[in-house]
This record gives sequence, C-alpha cells and structure tokens, in this order.
Amino acid sequence: MKKQAADGALLTIDARLEHFLLYELDDDWMPFKPFVGTARRVTPHDSSLDRVAEIIEEFARRGLMTIGGWSTVTRTWEPWTVPLSEAMHRIANGHDGEVGYRNATEDQLGSMEVFRGEITQDGKDLLSTLGSPYEKYGDPWEGDRYLSAEGDFPKWEQ
Repeated sequence: MKKQAADGALLTIDARLEHFLLYELDDDWMPFKPFVGTARRVTPHDSSLDRVAEIIEEFARRGLMTIGGWSTVTRTWEPWTVPLSEAMHRIANGHDGEVGYRNATEDQLGSMEVFRGEITQDGKDLLSTLGSPYEKYGDPWEGDRYLSAEGDFPKWEQ
C-alpha cells in the first residue's frame, strides 16, 4: 500500500507483507525479529533492518499498532508515551539496557526486546476486512517443516 509520510515522501509497503504482519501482530505483542523474519520471507528483496524500521514506523503512524516495551514497574508490556520519533530512536539505538537494531548482531536480533508492537483496533478492523493472508496468498514458509502452517492453502508465489 502507498502512503505519504509527514515529510511528503511516498512510502510503499508490499500488500502481502502488510497483511502477514497484521496477522502476526494480532497474536500478541510482537518484537523486532518477527518483523524482520516476515519481511525476509515475504519480500526478501526489500527487507533491510532500516526498511523494517520504516514499516514499523508507518504501521504506528497509520494507527495499525502501538509501540511499547517492557515495564519494570507493572511487569508487563505497555505502550510508550513518547513521540513516534523518540520511539523509533529507541528501536534503532537501544533503550533501557536493550540493544537497538542498528547495533545488534544477527544473534542479538533474535532475542532483543528493545520494543514490541501491539495491534490496535484499527489494525484488527483492517485484518478482519482482509481475512487470512494464508488463504489469500499461500504460506511463505511452505516447505519449512518447522515454520509452515497447517492447512490447504494456495501455492505461495515469490
């Protein structure tokens, strides 16, 4: 989908990627690595860490998800009450003792908890309209016995 950023730039998110990310977000608060893993599988040609961060920012800007982190006070995930630019700075450069994606090794990406995203009602409503991405596009993880979904889906086309 194409959207215009605050600075006037046109941001494009592959429709399949957006759909799968919404589907994954609907499960629970989602950390950075599943955004990366989904992008690498659905749009491998456009899945740099900076690109994934742009997609996270666009999801938040469009109101499809909130950005937050672990609260040591409430011992749960909660939204950050900071401007989006500050949230993106935290995700990129680290926050509260957690490494950001710009300084993370590939191994650290898998376990970093610098942030998590939570789907909003607008995100849920859009996902409800779109339906299951697996039924529409197939399973991008087909053939991977550990990650493939169970079901009779269309053939995934890269």
